[in-house]
Amino acid sequence: MLDAFTKVVAQADARGAYLSGSEIDALSAMVADGNKRVDAVNRLTGSASSLLPMQVAHCSQTNQG
Repeated sequence: MLDAFTKVVAQADARGAYLSGSEIDALSAMVADGNKRVDAVNRLTGSASSLLPMQVAHCSQTNQG
């Protein structure tokens, strides 16, 4: 993600311009998407203690037949 920010800022700097509104919007959207991924990982990590036993129980029931 840092590379994307660096690239956009470097390009604007090379043009001698500030970031455009669309560039800022694109970077903001990228951060928002990243936050969604972090939230998903945190939810899975927080639920791991209950997810793993359920999956093991499911697998052992499936393999018995």
